[in-house]
Amino acid sequence: MGAAAKRLIVFILLLLAGSVQAQTDPAAIIAQAEAAYETGDDDEAVRLYQLLVDSGWRHESVYLNLGSAYYHRGDLGWALLNWRRAQALAPRDGDIGRQLSLARRERTDIQGDETGWLEGLAALSTGLVTPAELGWLALLVWSGWLGLISLGLVRRAWRDGLRPLLIVGGVVVAVLVVLLGSRYWVDTYRPAAVVVQAQVSAMSGPGTQYLDLYPLHAAAEIRIVEQREGWLRIILPNGRQGWLPATAVERVEP
Repeated sequence: MGAAAKRLIVFILLLLAGSVQAQTDPAAIIAQAEAAYETGDDDEAVRLYQLLVDSGWRHESVYLNLGSAYYHRGDLGWALLNWRRAQALAPRDGDIGRQLSLARRERTDIQGDETGWLEGLAALSTGLVTPAELGWLALLVWSGWLGLISLGLVRRAWRDGLRPLLIVGGVVVAVLVVLLGSRYWVDTYRPAAVVVQAQVSAMSGPGTQYLDLYPLHAAAEIRIVEQREGWLRIILPNGRQGWLPATAVERVEP
């Protein structure tokens, strides 16, 4: 965790961020949180990193360190949640990927890959690019493809040579648009969430008076389908659904 904290301090200093709010010094909080973590005071480390997040900081190192502090405190659900948030900001970071793999191996509920076709498409790019990066990549490739089309219209003699590039470019543009669309749809209508309560029962309806379907444990990854009166209708990667109290769940998107 020390390396991540140092990266964050450098990031803060480069941004010349003297404070997040009028009376909050991010670099000082990071240093205090690092010291608390190194001395085994995980509760204090969690408090300090959470203070930074609550103050408005959104940086992968904050979430990575906060997740590590939660993990050492024994809160696997909160650890995985914060590592998921870190991955959303830095999907290609190897440290974050390893921490996520660790949490997924240790959780109680065994979960497979997404079975929904849109969710599966979105998952293909989740660990590689952010939605913004995917959007810029699609725009760049589309612009290059249009450029080739324009070149073919101007230089008729080049049309035969450009045809294979146009076909390949069109396919790539279509794939990127589909991937981007799936990410947008899933993030909007099936937002990712994590169970943070030690154990909770999925019910057949939004209330304790309904049938108890199955248990879920901390660090189970779910998607939210509907919200009603303090309850969430959720769907698991395998397609199984149920209702959970909203207090047992935290969205990955803060």
